[in-house]
Amino acid sequence: MYQPKRNNSSPITFNFSSAIFLSNAASILDHALQPLIDMQTGELAGVEALLRNVDQLGLDHPRQVFDTAHELKCLSNLESILRRKAIEKFASSDMIKRSKLFLNIDARLSNEEDYLLDETVELLEQFGLHPSCVMLELSETQDISNFKNFDAFVEKARRLDFGLAVDDFGQGFAQMKSLYDFEPNILKIDRFFITAIQADSRKRLLVSSLVNMAHTLGMRVVAEGVETKAEFAICKQVGCDLAQGFLVARPTTHVPAILQNYSHRFQSARPENHAGSERESIISKEIRPIVALPDDAAMEDVLDRFRGNRSTSLIPIVNAFNEPRGVIKEADIKQLVYMPYGQDLLCNKTVNRHIMSFVHRCPTADINSAVDQLVGLVASEDDESEGILITRNGKYFGFLTTSALLKISNEMRMREAEDLNPLTKLPGNNSVKAFVLAAALEAETDRSFCYIDFDFFKPFNDIYGFQTGDRAILLFSELAKKFGAETSDFLGHIGGDDFFMGFRGKDRENVQQTMVAVWQEFRHQAESFYDPEHREAGFIRSKGRSGEMTDFPLLSSSIAILHLPKGVSVENQDILWRQIANLKQSVKAETCGILATTFGENAPQKAA
Repeated sequence: MYQPKRNNSSPITFNFSSAIFLSNAASILDHALQPLIDMQTGELAGVEALLRNVDQLGLDHPRQVFDTAHELKCLSNLESILRRKAIEKFASSDMIKRSKLFLNIDARLSNEEDYLLDETVELLEQFGLHPSCVMLELSETQDISNFKNFDAFVEKARRLDFGLAVDDFGQGFAQMKSLYDFEPNILKIDRFFITAIQADSRKRLLVSSLVNMAHTLGMRVVAEGVETKAEFAICKQVGCDLAQGFLVARPTTHVPAILQNYSHRFQSARPENHAGSERESIISKEIRPIVALPDDAAMEDVLDRFRGNRSTSLIPIVNAFNEPRGVIKEADIKQLVYMPYGQDLLCNKTVNRHIMSFVHRCPTADINSAVDQLVGLVASEDDESEGILITRNGKYFGFLTTSALLKISNEMRMREAEDLNPLTKLPGNNSVKAFVLAAALEAETDRSFCYIDFDFFKPFNDIYGFQTGDRAILLFSELAKKFGAETSDFLGHIGGDDFFMGFRGKDRENVQQTMVAVWQEFRHQAESFYDPEHREAGFIRSKGRSGEMTDFPLLSSSIAILHLPKGVSVENQDILWRQIANLKQSVKAETCGILATTFGENAPQKAA
């Protein structure tokens, strides 16, 4: 057994040597591989190597293995052994080799002279792999500020074309500072924020904000610890790119068990982000499909590209996985070309002018990034930025010029304004549909959809005019905001005298109580719009649909409440709207004002 011994006042002592520890670690420890998948396609995007058989060393957690090696001053040796094991297992499957290997690293290794990076490159070459297929993953539970050589480690890892990832984001020390220092390609959001995200509006807001920020900085986002279809659905809706967790697959030491596609695991979790799809469509139309060059291209290729396309002032550079590494600007090349013998100098291999020595960092963002954040990314550049490298699913997709981005921003603002009701400034029909679609899939919480329209609104408009009718509509919107401010997740104005309110996390009785309060207050305050004689009579006379003079009661509203309890997930939105429409017809035939039903029930119940 290899359990360290500790006295009450003395440091840790060991009853075994580093050589014995390393020998047994090499023979006992193994890696399980856990898939990470693309949330849009279900395709395998990578595997994370996770340490196994730790208990056979007398330890409780993988972290203790590395702590023990650090105390024994053999951490570097242990890491070499484990990296070889992980890379060998990763390389044993041609299918897996087309994805990424996520290797956890210990930040304490950054104090080693060569950081084991050169050794890792040699290992990869032995198995026919390139550093770009490896994602070095640093946990946020480690405080990198204590490691003086960490910046040099990151710089060298980037130069060698390793990918970088921050694990457990939101759990540990550095938080936002780790993004600034590490500049990762991948941001893995800690499972705390993913667990039951469908039932927690604060988690949804935090994760959505992190996703938007990460996309704007050119990062892809992994939702860690995804265990339910409801969690998967919400993570996909807010824009997470990759998923990892038991819903997809458990870690396995049996490599053949890893699949190329896992879409069958979450076929019922398919919320479409309509706003995101619309935004992607608008951006796609403006993207320039500038062909990229690989980072191992010759300088002759660069010169030929600029000569062959006079309209291009830059060339995107990508690695072996078609991931952006930056751009080469024509202006930099011209400075040398116009020098005496400059072109010969550029193309002379003995001078060792590698293409990467001319590469500039360029703002990089996913095609699903929020447009206003893309604008902010360009505006925040110290020098005058020509645009942004756009990726899709982590791969280079094209180049978006600054002028095209401003054009897109204006178009998006116009479309957003079109969906807002011009009178109440509330979200319109498209937003209502998006809310219902997303909430209907959140099976781990109660949800209620409330459709409201006015009773006897046409005769009221005919007698008192459209301006007074607009005042009645504004009155209802303000009352709905007042009574639903603390409980309603969503308030929308479908159009005319039709409104919608949506609730999450409230049972049916509480929702009914809220809507009864709205109904009663609107009926009471609407009387103020009538002349005294009409209020006293309790009705007005106006032409009915047949043209005959008819008595109409004073203005009121009808409210149809459809409740989806925990455990119910509905993908087909048509079914929901059909039941709401039937409920709306039923409530119009009643005098009660409000009818409520639970999804699937036949008989609605009066609530007022």
